[in-house]
This record gives sequence, structure tokens and C-alpha cells, in this order.
Amino acid sequence: MKLAIAIIDAFTNETFRGNPAATALVEEFPEEAKMQQIAAEMNLSETAFVKPLAPNHFQLRWFTPTREVPLCGHATLAMAHYLREINVIATNVPLIFSTLSGDLQISFEDRLIVMDFPAAFYVNCSERSQQVLADMLDGIPYKCLGQSEDYLTVLLESESAVKNFQPKYDRIAQLDGFGFIITAIADRHQPYDFVSRFFAPKAGIPEDPVTGSAHCSLTPYWAERLGKNTLKARQLSARTGDLEVSDRFNRVLLKGEAITFLNGQITC
Repeated sequence: MKLAIAIIDAFTNETFRGNPAATALVEEFPEEAKMQQIAAEMNLSETAFVKPLAPNHFQLRWFTPTREVPLCGHATLAMAHYLREINVIATNVPLIFSTLSGDLQISFEDRLIVMDFPAAFYVNCSERSQQVLADMLDGIPYKCLGQSEDYLTVLLESESAVKNFQPKYDRIAQLDGFGFIITAIADRHQPYDFVSRFFAPKAGIPEDPVTGSAHCSLTPYWAERLGKNTLKARQLSARTGDLEVSDRFNRVLLKGEAITFLNGQITC
């Protein structure tokens, strides 16, 4: 089987920044094992596959190198960019992706891609995770914000603490869920409101460059804390990436740009 595939850098307007995702449009999904093999071979945080259901309506699935996941922000943005670039969608009406997290509505504001995602809210994490955090973050001031879906989030005291954090991947893999988020308020002189980093070694992603889905829980928290419905966020990975996020009570809007790095064909 030959399959057209593109690599898109998401949440950036520059190549070699943001978060790269592989994107493929198919008439029918390959066998699940085959999609997982392709994702492992691409070896990016996510590889996304879509098949058409109706005009401007597609079924979307996301795979890390080791598993299928229920929600991925940067690969959704990348796929919307890709479908627009190959001229298979209309951009003056909403684009709908049917996913394991329900229907996601995408719209376009010039170069910006706007994603309407379900909000996620923190609940107390388990005693076991609290003990792992205490051991892992010994000597680092932190506050556990809690667990949201498969992500556990910790608040650090400063932007520099987030930037300089040295992850212990073996300890992170012992936490509940598969994602670990660290976040802090941005320094006063910065043009953004808060920062974060995201780690998911259990999903084959030591550190994700920019994580849209993490902002489904970060957005409600920072909107309430800062008293702002719309905020600017930066993920402080080595590649970095920028988002504009808006709190809509049980939904969040995630806005970003994307740029194509590679168009090609694979044989599988």
C-alpha cells in the first residue's frame, strides 16, 4: 500500500519549531495494527489519520508511537492545516472531526486555526501519585493541581522553574495516567500569560514539544486564577510553541498556526 503523508509543524509559523505531526488522508482506515506500525515508524508524538464522512466532516484518529489516544490538539491542528492546504475542505464553514472525544469543530481565521475542545477539570490525584511526586520533586517547591483525565498537573513557582526542570522519566512513568504537566505563571515582561511543559514517557513521548490537549485543563485553571477569559500560552520545550486559549466554561478554544515541513509517500 502506498500512502501520501505530510509532516506539519503545529502551533508555530516557522519550520523546526512547534510540534510536528504526521497526517494522512485515507478512503478507509488501514487495520489498527498497521496504523500503529506507521505511527511507530514516523516516531513523532502523534500520527493522525482521517477518512471522509461527508463534505467538511471527517473521522479522525491519533496514534503515538505506542498507542491510540482519545484526544490530541497539535495533530488536530496539523490535520486541519493539511486538509486546507490540499484543498479538500471549505474554510468558510466549520470543519468537523468525529473522534473518540466526540465531535470537534474547527474554524479558520486567516492563518489561525481555531479548535473547539472539551474542557477538563482537576480532581484530587491518588495517594500513590502524591507519594511519587513528593519523591520526584524533593527540594522543588510545587503544588499538585490534580488529575484531569489522563494528565496530572503540578504548579511550579516560576517560569524559570518550568524551563529548568530536569525530568526523571522513570518516576514520571509511575504516575497515574500517561501525561505529566508542569506549569507556572509567565514572567511579567513576557507577552504570554502562563507557561507549561508536558511529559508522557508511558506513551512513547519523553517530552512533547507543544500539547494542545494539555491546555484543555490548563485553560480553565489559569482563566480563573488570572481573571481572564482569553490568554496567551507558551510551551517551553526545546522547540517551543505558542497558543491563544479561551475559556468557554465546559469548552475551550485553542488557536494556533501551522506550517508544512514535508510532503511525501510511504509504502507499507
